[in-house]
Amino acid sequence: MKKLLFLFLLICCCACEEDRSVDPTLMPEATTTGENTLGCLIDGWVYTSGRYGIPSARFYDDEENHYVAIDAEVGIFSGLHLVIVNPRQGASCTYIDAVFDREDLEDGEAYITRMDGTIISGTFSGGSIKEGRFDIKYREKPEGGEAVY
Repeated sequence: MKKLLFLFLLICCCACEEDRSVDPTLMPEATTTGENTLGCLIDGWVYTSGRYGIPSARFYDDEENHYVAIDAEVGIFSGLHLVIVNPRQGASCTYIDAVFDREDLEDGEAYITRMDGTIISGTFSGGSIKEGRFDIKYREKPEGGEAVY
């Protein structure tokens, strides 16, 4: 009987597969290859996209500035939104209108590591947000229109 029980447990252990879903307790790597990731620490807690959907980037302009609005679902009912003002590759810029779980956050600074017409990557931090990073694929905006990615 012990042999049968041991064999049953051995089969059960071998039949288990590794869970390959995104671990929301680990920050994504800081990449520049369009991995469609976003992660940050907010008040010391890790929040990442991936498990709850991919982050999106939306570009728009007004008379004075260019903007990139980034949105990501970072929890079952939690979202993060921020708007980067005048993003340029290799440059620091401001992010504004940061919102987490419908609560306004402080403005901060973003550094764009890649922005080439298909990928926007960078880091961000400010106020209660620390060690933020994103790497999002997007399409060029059509002439005279707004781009949604």
